[in-house]
Amino acid sequence: MEPTQIKMEGGLREEDFIADLLNKVKAVVRGPQGELFARILEDFYDEITKEYFSPEDLADIQEGIEEIHRGEHISWEECKRKHSL
Repeated sequence: MEPTQIKMEGGLREEDFIADLLNKVKAVVRGPQGELFARILEDFYDEITKEYFSPEDLADIQEGIEEIHRGEHISWEECKRKHSL
């Protein structure tokens, strides 16, 4: 698998960008949704080592991220209530 060119915001060096990202991952893993995040990350890693996302998949993921940023989402608790989980 070829390494991906990382687009770093604010002119960060790659090492600084990765260090910042790693700190964020550690913070999320230690938070209340850490176990869920870790499972998602493991599943994502397993999938990308098998095959690449299609351009359509990546567009759908990007749209989902944009929806979250616009506040177009519900909490996990609300989802469980809605679906009687």
